[in-house]
Amino acid sequence: MKKEKIILVLNGKLFKKSKLTLFLKDYSKIICVDGAANKVINANMKPDYIIGDLDSISRINLVKYKNKIVELKDQNYNDLQKALNWLKNNGTSNIDIIGFDGKRADHMINNFNIIIDDINNFNIKIITERGTFYTVDKKMTFNNILNKSVSLFNINPNNQISSKGLKYELKDRILLNMYEGTLNLAIQNNITVVTKYKILIFISN
Repeated sequence: MKKEKIILVLNGKLFKKSKLTLFLKDYSKIICVDGAANKVINANMKPDYIIGDLDSISRINLVKYKNKIVELKDQNYNDLQKALNWLKNNGTSNIDIIGFDGKRADHMINNFNIIIDDINNFNIKIITERGTFYTVDKKMTFNNILNKSVSLFNINPNNQISSKGLKYELKDRILLNMYEGTLNLAIQNNITVVTKYKILIFISN
C-alpha cells in the first residue's frame, strides 16, 4: 500500500494560485489550518480536513465544507499547535508544511518554537519562500546543494553532531546554543549530517 503524503497548510504566505494548485496535487491528503482553507479552495483544491478555531475561514467555505471541519477552540494553543496535536493523536508523524512564514515575524517565531518543542514527535519538512527546514534523525544526506546556505538548530545540549561537505565541518560537536550551528555553507554538491538526537536543519533555495 502506498504511503500517504500529507501536507499541512498554514495561513501564512503561500505560492501563487497556479503554482499552489500544481504543488498540492502531489499530496494524498491536504490538511488546512483555519483561514488557509480559503486559499486552498481558491486554488481549486479540496481540503481533507480544516482544523482550528474557525475565526478566519469564510462563512461560505465553512458551510460548504462543514463535513471536513475539526473545530478546536482552546485559546491556550495556536492553530499550528492544535493541528500538530490532532495529527499526533491520529497517528501521523510524517508531514510537509507550507504557509509557515510571510505575515508577522512574531507568528513565525512562535511557529518555529512550536516545531522545536514537538520535534521528537514528527518527521517534518517545512517549505518556505527562502528555503526548506528538515528534521534530521540520526543521519541524512542532502543532494545538489553546492553553495547553498546551511543552518543546523540543535535542541538537546547533550547532542553530538558531525558533518561532511560543509565549509565549517562538525566532528562530534556539541552545540550548547541553538545559534552555534547556523550560517554555514555547502562546499560539496552532497552533504551528510550525523546526529545522536533529532535536530532541525535549514537549507536555502
